Formats: sequence, C-alpha cells, structure tokens
Amino acid sequence: MTTRSGNRWTINELLSLQREYELLEWSVQQIAERHQRTVEAILFKLEAEGFISSWNEARGFDSQLYQNTWSSVGTDENVVNDDIVSETDKLTERVWNLETSLSEIGSLVKQMFDGMVAKNTSSKKTATRTR
Repeated sequence: MTTRSGNRWTINELLSLQREYELLEWSVQQIAERHQRTVEAILFKLEAEGFISSWNEARGFDSQLYQNTWSSVGTDENVVNDDIVSETDKLTERVWNLETSLSEIGSLVKQMFDGMVAKNTSSKKTATRTR
C-alpha cells in the first residue's frame, strides 16, 4: 500500500530511511512497505540523498525483474499514456481558468481603486472650495 505516494519527505522520514538502509540493512522493498511508498520512490530518494549511486546497487533491487515488469505492460502502456495526457489536459484547463479568474479579479480591484481615488480627489476639491 502506497498511501504516502506523492507526499513530501519529512526530515524524520529521511532520517528513518538512512537508518533503515545503512544501519539496519533493510531491502528497498522492506523500506517501501514501512514508509508506504513505492519501491521506485525509495530508489529515487536513496539516489538523491547519495546513499546509492545507481538503482542496480540498491539492496534487494532486481533490475531484471523490474525491466520484465515494465516490458510486460505492453499494450497497457498506451492506456497509461492516454490517462496521463487526459490528466495533463485537465490540469492545463484548470491553470488556464485560474489565470483568467486572477486577471478578472485584478481588473476589478483596479477599477475599485481608481473609483476610490477619483472619489477621494473630488471630496478634497469640494472641501477646499467650501473653506
């Protein structure tokens, strides 16, 4: 189960990762299970933190099994790619909508500010004339 997938790594989690890999000599599968992350996420983090220089040297990682798993995906890969494109399109549309909304809000704020300045200026002129 990878319930922490996509979450930022905390300092405590990084310290645990180092302890589990270097001191306890756990395999990447054991660490992934403990941290509720994918094996790939553990491998990326081990490499990023400098605990390993490549995935092939990671304790418990079978590169041949990993390659076979991904090569057996075959036609399912097109479905995954279509899902990624669809999600990207949705995200692009949401960003566009946010940018448009922010632009409209900016215009409204400018109009309100200009109106307040104009009203304030005319009030000062009226006050000066009545003195």
